[in-house]
Amino acid sequence: MASRGGNLKCRFYSLRYQIAVTSTTIQPADTAAEQRVRMFRIAMAAAAVMVHLTVCLMLLVLGQMEIGWVGFLTLTTISLGGFLLLALMVLMEWNLVFEDPEMSLVRMAWAVTVVIMTTCLVNETWPLVALSGIAMVLISANRLGPRQLIVFCLYAISVYSLTVVFRSQFGGTDMVTEAIVGAVFGLVLVSGLLLHQVEAASVETTLADANRELRAAIEQVQRLAVRDELTGAFNRRHLLEVLSHEKALADRRGDYAFTLCYVDLDHFKRLNDLFGHIVGDQVLRSFSSIATGILREVDCVARIGGEEFVLVLGSTAEIDALSVTKRIGLALRKLEVSSSEPQYRVTASIGVTQYRPRESVEMTMERADRALYDAKHMGRNKIVIADNMSFAVSALPT
Repeated sequence: MASRGGNLKCRFYSLRYQIAVTSTTIQPADTAAEQRVRMFRIAMAAAAVMVHLTVCLMLLVLGQMEIGWVGFLTLTTISLGGFLLLALMVLMEWNLVFEDPEMSLVRMAWAVTVVIMTTCLVNETWPLVALSGIAMVLISANRLGPRQLIVFCLYAISVYSLTVVFRSQFGGTDMVTEAIVGAVFGLVLVSGLLLHQVEAASVETTLADANRELRAAIEQVQRLAVRDELTGAFNRRHLLEVLSHEKALADRRGDYAFTLCYVDLDHFKRLNDLFGHIVGDQVLRSFSSIATGILREVDCVARIGGEEFVLVLGSTAEIDALSVTKRIGLALRKLEVSSSEPQYRVTASIGVTQYRPRESVEMTMERADRALYDAKHMGRNKIVIADNMSFAVSALPT
C-alpha cells in the first residue's frame, strides 16, 4: 500500500496536474492567422505603391514622364512582381526560416526602390513624385524595429543619391535644387518614420495596458470559476476535475493511492443561531484556511455546500489520511469562535475512504459520504474510515 511520503513520482504527477490546470495553453509562434496578417501587410504596401504609380500615370498622360505606355506597364509589372514574390514566400511559409518572418525591411526597401526608380523617369516634377511616393511608403512603415529603421533610412538615402548621380550624367541637373530636394527627402523620410514609430509605440503601450487589465479580469474569472467565493476553497466543479485526474492516475499506476475525506462542521446551525451568520462565515473561512495550511499543495480542499467540505489527499492511503484529519481536528478545536464565549469550540465529523481501482468517482464519494454519516450518527466529533472496523471510530481531541 502506498505511503504518504514514499512515492515521489506520484507526488510529481499530482503537482504536474495542478500546474497544467492553472497554466495557459502554449500556442505555436507562427500560426496561420499570423501568416494571413503578414499577407495583408504585403498587400497594404503594394496598395501604397499602386497609389504612387497612379500619380505617375497621371503625369504620363500629361506628358511629364520620359517613358511611354509600354515602359510604364513594364515598370508597374516589375513593381507588383516584387510584392507577389514576397506574398509567395509567405504562402509557401519560406519566410518562417528568417529571423524576421515579417520581412518588414525587405518589403519597405522594395517599396522605396520603386518610388525612387520613378523619379528617374519624370521630367521637372520629379521632386513632387519623390516626396509623394515617400509619403505613401511611410503608411506601411509599421513593423520596422530601431535597427531596421536605421538600415532602411541609410538604404533609401543611398539609393536616392545614386539617382542624383545618374541624372547628372545626362546634364541639366541643378545641384542646388538637388541638394534642397535631397535634404527634404531625408528629413521627410527620417522624421516621418520616427513619428510613426512614436505613434506605434504609444498605441502598443495602450494595448499592453488594456491586455494587462484583460488578463487580470480573465484570471479573476478563472479563479471565481474554480473557487468558493466565501472561503477561497475550491468548488464542486474543480473537485470533480481533481477526482477525475486522480482516478485516471490511480487506474494507470497500480502503486498510486488517493484518499477522499468528507468533513462536516458539527452543530453549525446552532453556531449561527448563537453568534450570527457573520461569525459562522468566519468559521467556514477559518476551517478552509486551517485545512489548506495542513495539507500539501498537491492536495485539494473543496467546499461543496453549507458547512460541508471535501479533502482530496493525493498519493495518500486512508490509514495515513487518518493522522492528517486528526491534525485538522485538533487545529479546529483550538479556534476561538467568539471572545464573548471563549470556551465555545467547534468540532467536525469526518468520513474517510480510499479510492478502489476501477470504481467510479461517484462510488468513492458515496462511500465517503456514508462514512461521514456514520461519524455523525455515532455522536459527532468522530473520524470514521469507511468499511474498516479496525479503524472505525477515532475520537477527535476534546
